[in-house]
Amino acid sequence: MPPKPTKSKNKPADDSPEVLSDSNDNESASFVTISHFEKLLNDQQKKTEACIKKTIKSELASLTQEIVRLQSELEVVSSVANNALKLSESLKKDVTLLQEENANMRAKLQNVIKEQVDIQEVVEENKNRQLRKTLIFKGIPEQKFPDQSNTNSNGSQRMNPESWDDTATILATVMSETLDKTVEQARAMVERCHRGAPNPRYKGNAPRPIFAAFVDWRDSELVKVAFRKHNLNARNTANETAAVYVEQKVGPRTTIRRNIAMKERKRLIATESIFNGYVSHPARLMVKDSRAIGAKYKLYRDYSKEPVNFER
Repeated sequence: MPPKPTKSKNKPADDSPEVLSDSNDNESASFVTISHFEKLLNDQQKKTEACIKKTIKSELASLTQEIVRLQSELEVVSSVANNALKLSESLKKDVTLLQEENANMRAKLQNVIKEQVDIQEVVEENKNRQLRKTLIFKGIPEQKFPDQSNTNSNGSQRMNPESWDDTATILATVMSETLDKTVEQARAMVERCHRGAPNPRYKGNAPRPIFAAFVDWRDSELVKVAFRKHNLNARNTANETAAVYVEQKVGPRTTIRRNIAMKERKRLIATESIFNGYVSHPARLMVKDSRAIGAKYKLYRDYSKEPVNFER
């Protein structure tokens, strides 16, 4: 049995740890003193603090480099953003200027279009004035005349289409019958006349119209009224097939407008909305909606300024 440990007489029992000894294996075991433990603890704490500081310093250095790199990139990005902002402001000003210029150009274009339309209307009106003495006769049959100088092999005379002089005689004859004048008087009213050129797109068999320029515009107005009355009487006597229609020759714009008015007249008559109607110069649709005696024509619609589209 090992000997009991003895207390030191010089030191209190609780000031220092007990020291045990083993007499059998000559090995001794000692306890660490508080001061030594504190020293060890302080050393370990210093090592830990040094390690932590080193780690923090290393991380801080890495973070510092990253921050510097990010700051450099941020400066580049900021520079690009500032340049983009400046460019955006410049482009915004340019867009504003372009919008203003576009608005001005649109306004100028509208003015130019309006001026062009006004000029076209003035030209059309002048053309209509120049053509005021020119009438178009539709429905006068074409005739052929024997050629006195040539004969066929069988001895018969060759037939030639009517010449300008023949056309003048035919027109004067038709006019004399309607106006109750002699052929010579009717012919003296016309300065010149001719048949219209053949239309290759026309598939019907109606005779070519006769274009006639009158000496006096008052005669042309008289002829228009006379033939309109004559046709009305012919319609009432079921002799409409023999009617000859007379129209005022007008410019291309007015021609389209008169055609529009005539289509409307045809529609109104077909639906029995009106009794009769005609298109007065330049493109005024006059209608009569009553069969009563003394009923007068009245303006249905004025197509004289109707917008014209030549592409339709």
